[in-house]
Amino acid sequence: MRKNLTIVVVTVFIGSVATLASLTLAIAQDKGAPPPQGKGRGFGRGAKKGPAGPLPRLSDGKPDITGVWNGFGGSGNDAPNMQPWAAKIVAAHRAADGAEDFEARCLPGGPPRAAPYHTSFFATPKLVLMLFEGNTHMYRQFFVDGSSHPKDLKPTFYGDSRAHWDGDTLVVDTVSFFEKSWYDFAGTPHTKDMHLTEAFHRIDYGNMEMKVTIEDPGALNGPWVINRTTTLETDFDMTEYVCNENNQDPGHLDATLESKGGAQNKRLVNGVPPVQAKKAPAPPAGPTPRAEDGKVDLSGVWVPTTTNLPSDPSYQPAFKKIYDERKANKGKDDPEKFCLPNGAVRVNPLPYKIVQGPKMIALLWEGNTHSYRRFFLDGRKPNLDVEPESWTGLSNGKWDGDTLVVDTVGFNDKSWLDSTGKPHSDAMHLVERYKRPDLGHLNVELTIDDAKAFTKPYSFTRSFTLAPGWELQEYVCQAILDGVY
Repeated sequence: MRKNLTIVVVTVFIGSVATLASLTLAIAQDKGAPPPQGKGRGFGRGAKKGPAGPLPRLSDGKPDITGVWNGFGGSGNDAPNMQPWAAKIVAAHRAADGAEDFEARCLPGGPPRAAPYHTSFFATPKLVLMLFEGNTHMYRQFFVDGSSHPKDLKPTFYGDSRAHWDGDTLVVDTVSFFEKSWYDFAGTPHTKDMHLTEAFHRIDYGNMEMKVTIEDPGALNGPWVINRTTTLETDFDMTEYVCNENNQDPGHLDATLESKGGAQNKRLVNGVPPVQAKKAPAPPAGPTPRAEDGKVDLSGVWVPTTTNLPSDPSYQPAFKKIYDERKANKGKDDPEKFCLPNGAVRVNPLPYKIVQGPKMIALLWEGNTHSYRRFFLDGRKPNLDVEPESWTGLSNGKWDGDTLVVDTVGFNDKSWLDSTGKPHSDAMHLVERYKRPDLGHLNVELTIDDAKAFTKPYSFTRSFTLAPGWELQEYVCQAILDGVY
């Protein structure tokens, strides 16, 4: 699959010739250089045009930037005017051949860094999601609800983003960045006072411009402005990119640092400890809300009432053996401990968020890999030729009265169904039925059909409660695993 090829190529270069690795990644990911040529991977200096057509709009009349966009490219941008101390740090990164680069270690490339992969926008009148295919396959949230940045923000890789419309341009204001993050390939340093402004202007159906302004008086001598463009991808969708799956780069990079007298990451050998979730608030009472189209509105921040499955599936002998071995090992090889995805069945104690639109629903995770699932409601069929297997599968949904029915196929066999180690095969077929009986409760009926692993289908119900006033926090498992925090 495409994602595995990408990892192998980068690993080979970094492992054999560190300087060549730096050059290769610079071409692919630097803000001032176009992404590699090829379908779904941006465009070169002779920028191609996206498909023609009128500018689509949301129900409130604002431009709808929803869609899958090729990697943001740009050229002719000025280099940052850095203060001396910042320039010394960039020179040190260059001398170490970029071996400390967070993105090569599967840590978030903080904004405005752009990886040469697709980016999907999912816009609603009060919230715009920016979903990443590459790097860490995470997401950003742009709140367009008139709210201001909360006080006493905790610094994060992606910062806190509040947005407003200036005519047909979405202006995103972001503050409170984690000071160690790398927001460009050179590792240009920044301070806690860095202020990022991004202006997204969808010119027409298939073309978008982006203007980035970075202000950081502690590191830069003036604003740094970057101009980018991208085109809409109409016949190709994002796939699941799991950066830290079989990623051998950190070992090579640490060896490079050691040979140059630098420090190595302090990885947690036994993995990341289980998260401790805070107590969920009492679910509010009230009627089931409905969306503009009359469908039940599943939107909200939801907390699972339980995480482990209520019983064991009826296993085939070979998979019963796998399950018994995992239980005997007491979760030693639990993929969640090493920041690999939980898949579509297992849940983490941390909250989840549902963002609903008429043609797609996004399910955001706070915990585990801080990633997402997408439920397509536009009648498409899962394209297993593009992605025959993944951790979360390919999900299509439809409404059956007031119940959202989500059908998911195309799994790999690597995820655990819960923390006890319940296995499944790559033939797993998952059907979920989402029901919101009132304002404060969400019930999901799951049926797993897996003839390779089970002797019969396995069904159970999982419940969630609404957490009004809560918002998802940034959880970066890999940063904990590598001792970055």
